[in-house]
Amino acid sequence: MHGDGANDEQVQHWLGWLRDGTDTEKIAARRGLARVCERRGMLEEAIELLENNVRAGVRSGELFRWLARLYHEQGDETRSLAAIVEASKYRSDPVTSGPALSADLQAVPPPSRTGRTLVLYLLVLIVLGVAVGMALWLVVPLLRP
Repeated sequence: MHGDGANDEQVQHWLGWLRDGTDTEKIAARRGLARVCERRGMLEEAIELLENNVRAGVRSGELFRWLARLYHEQGDETRSLAAIVEASKYRSDPVTSGPALSADLQAVPPPSRTGRTLVLYLLVLIVLGVAVGMALWLVVPLLRP
């Protein structure tokens, strides 16, 4: 664990919180472990930890921007865009290095069904637009004499 900003003792502490901690401690532990995973290039694991925080009720612009960056690094632009849209619903939080942020610990009800539906429609329109554009790009040269 040396060289990635967290020592073995800190990581063991977070793992203990994940096993036996309060909900707040588990949220902080997943956040700290996600940073370690990201630094090590373990993006899938970092994403899973952060998504678990979202499922636990954590909502902040900083968290969703972090997820958007990780999705982008994995090449998943659809999920990255969805995370950016979600991040835009929250005030801009400064990025801090502490494992537990009060903004992360806010429990906010999930977005309304209407909001989720609108985001889904937006994403479908974007994907369809890209598909139609690519199809035209491939077909137009064939139609020229």
